[in-house]
Amino acid sequence: MTLLNYNYIDFHSLKKFIGTNSIPNTNSVLIQIFYSNTDVNSVYSLREELLSILPNASLIVTSTAGTIADGSINDSGMSISFSVFESSSTKSMSYCSLSNNEIIERLSKDLITDRTKLLLLYANTFLFDSESLLKKITQEYPNIVIAGGNAGDDFKFEKCEIFSHTCNDCNVVFAAVDSDVLEVQTKFLFNWQTIGKELTITKCEGNRVYEIDNKRVIDIYSHYLGEDVVENILVHGTEFPLIFQDNGTDVGRAPIIAHEDGSLTFRGAMYCGQMVKFGYANVDFINQYNKQKLLNEMQYKNEAIYIYSCSARRSMLGTFLDEEVEIINNLAPTSGFVTYGEFFHDAKSCSNNLLNITTTYVILNEGQNNQKKLTAPKTSKTSNAKDITLKALTTLISKTSEELDGTINYLEQFRHAVDEASIFSVADKKGIIKDVNKNFEIISGYTKEELIGKPHNIVRHQDVSSEVFKDMWETIQSGKSWKGLVKNRRKDGSPYYVLSEITPIYNKDGSFKEYIGIRNDVTELEEYKHILKNELDTTNKSLEDNLNYTAQYEDAINTTTAILKTDTNNIIKYANERFCELSGYSLEKLIGKNCEELRHEKHRETQKCAKIREKLQSKQIVQEIMTNVTKDKQEFVVNNLFYPIIDLKGNIVEVLQIMYDITEIITLNEEITNTQREVVMTMGAIGETRSKETGQHVKRVAEYSYLLAKLAGLSEEDALLLKQASPMHDIGKVGIPDSILNKPGKLTFEEFETMKTHSSIGYEMLKHSNRQILQASALVARTHHEKWNGTGYPNSLEGEDIPIFGRITAVADVFDALGHDRVYKKAWELKDILNLFKQESGKHFDPNLINLFFEDLDEFLALRNQYEDA
Repeated sequence: MTLLNYNYIDFHSLKKFIGTNSIPNTNSVLIQIFYSNTDVNSVYSLREELLSILPNASLIVTSTAGTIADGSINDSGMSISFSVFESSSTKSMSYCSLSNNEIIERLSKDLITDRTKLLLLYANTFLFDSESLLKKITQEYPNIVIAGGNAGDDFKFEKCEIFSHTCNDCNVVFAAVDSDVLEVQTKFLFNWQTIGKELTITKCEGNRVYEIDNKRVIDIYSHYLGEDVVENILVHGTEFPLIFQDNGTDVGRAPIIAHEDGSLTFRGAMYCGQMVKFGYANVDFINQYNKQKLLNEMQYKNEAIYIYSCSARRSMLGTFLDEEVEIINNLAPTSGFVTYGEFFHDAKSCSNNLLNITTTYVILNEGQNNQKKLTAPKTSKTSNAKDITLKALTTLISKTSEELDGTINYLEQFRHAVDEASIFSVADKKGIIKDVNKNFEIISGYTKEELIGKPHNIVRHQDVSSEVFKDMWETIQSGKSWKGLVKNRRKDGSPYYVLSEITPIYNKDGSFKEYIGIRNDVTELEEYKHILKNELDTTNKSLEDNLNYTAQYEDAINTTTAILKTDTNNIIKYANERFCELSGYSLEKLIGKNCEELRHEKHRETQKCAKIREKLQSKQIVQEIMTNVTKDKQEFVVNNLFYPIIDLKGNIVEVLQIMYDITEIITLNEEITNTQREVVMTMGAIGETRSKETGQHVKRVAEYSYLLAKLAGLSEEDALLLKQASPMHDIGKVGIPDSILNKPGKLTFEEFETMKTHSSIGYEMLKHSNRQILQASALVARTHHEKWNGTGYPNSLEGEDIPIFGRITAVADVFDALGHDRVYKKAWELKDILNLFKQESGKHFDPNLINLFFEDLDEFLALRNQYEDA
């Protein structure tokens, strides 16, 4: 077969094109007219011209949201697709005002035969339920391939037009291709990624959804995507479709009608109880994945391809969809259109489905064994700056989230391992308990609720000298770790012994955060020592023997935690200094050694090592008392926790063996925390850099915010959190066009309205995180342009309804912005800034904060000088 495309100019040129290409006047020709931004009367005239030249050809017509021909997408004109078959015949029909059952009955009489290989279907989006018809056709004709889509109207969402050679204003048109040799393959490209929590549809009728999670669906969109999206939901809502699983396939649904009652009609049916998530386009992933998919699936050139791509996909991908269509055109000549929902035939399940947000395409070949080798897909399309920025931003979000999730997954496993192996507690600067683990509850006899808020002396035993605790406090308050044996008292009054290590933890700026206490129960060992000592006291053994035994047991009690890491074959990958001390081996000698070589031979004889391996392979946590052998053939015994480390794919990557030392864990925790803060500061600098501000701006805003927070009476913890979050106040500027962001002089009303959206953009970027620093950053991004008198944006909040973080950042941001050059203004004199602050107290700014600002003005000026631009 041959596929030819022609963009209509006039009748004379059309007639010449048909003649030059020898297009025959037979039913082997299928004509498809796709039009965009064209008066329908012109299309009617074109139809009559074609029928006057080729009256025996089949013909169908649809309005679109963009025409596709020869690898390009166009937004105006009439595109004519001529499919000239060699060994196949075609026929077209149209139907109006018929039920699905009536249409099925007519199809069996008018169109479908035993030789029908392909049935093209174009439906009127706003007048006809195409999804129900697809299900009916699947029931009656499961093996016939359905392709096509819902008609478009150039994103007006008002009225579509479809018709055939004989009928106008149709509900649905069909074109059938009958053949004994035609090969038909269906493919689709989707690759949207889900984000956020899973939601439940709680009220709907067909494709009209009223409530999600028992809230109006429009309120759900407002909550997660913001008021700006809701105000133009039919345009922006398509960029964030609802995605659900259907027979293992991700399916998207985008809104096409917004109703006054807050409900939305989607491009396909939904049902109550259906679980959905919001989706977004990771442009880089879609772009790269689609190229590789096309290259992997196609080895030879084909004869023709029909393409049907969703308008929502076009809205989000922009020029990257042009590239996608051009790559498909490398496989074969193409024609088709941008739809309001595309149809896809799944050959495996013999089902026909209405999809959204996808590109579906149908590959046609009449010739057999086409041997023209396909080269790697290439494109000549050039992405514009906006699309490149979108690609970079979605890649940044995806990669950062992926890396943080992987790191946190690994860290949580370490924390869980420590939690399993030790008695753990967290205390504030005064020693008041903030948290304990289950092991602490078990050994002390107290519940967590009984312990939190109490000092650690709740478990202090009266036999322990006060000098022990004096030494402990002096040590940890000097910034060092304290280690020692402590006798404690249970809730029932009985004693227990723990080998303790108390370590102070500091924030990145050096300020104190909390004390971490790690303890290991050595009650049995201590009691055994006392029993032995009593027995020795009753014997005639020499004092030298008594001291010898006592020293050995004291050494056992004071042994600190050791850590080993092995691969899945028990080969040592890492050992800490304490284990090196215990084993007598240097680190170089331990690396590469099978850890079972260090075990006592009795464990091998009793198959204990083999049993441990078997449990680890089944991903169980194992805790055993193990006897090991030193380099000098001496024995030492440890309470050994074996913990399998699992990656995100569920594979065991290594085994962690914990012997009471967790210094490496604490270090890892602090490094990850610092990294997270550095990411936040860097992202804040990115937002400022786009508007050509210096990195010092976000540093000054952070320092001003911290100082003002402390003056306002916020706790040290909250003040530090604001200091870390405030650099993200303008991160939303990554979504503002450069032409507006860097415009010198005053913005127009429309430009300023666009600029104001950066607050909501920043909030939407950050709000889904469950991390405290990013939640605070989202709050700052959304509220730092609100004003005390209610005239700010985006939500016109007033007075103390504005969160304190937003009120403080507003003062810090304006003070620094006015005092430095911007693209639209020169720096103000200090006296002018201070006069403005006095005038705007109680209007723009919180009057209490302004009073505090003036009371400590010298400190703010000192910070400004300290972090002045270079």
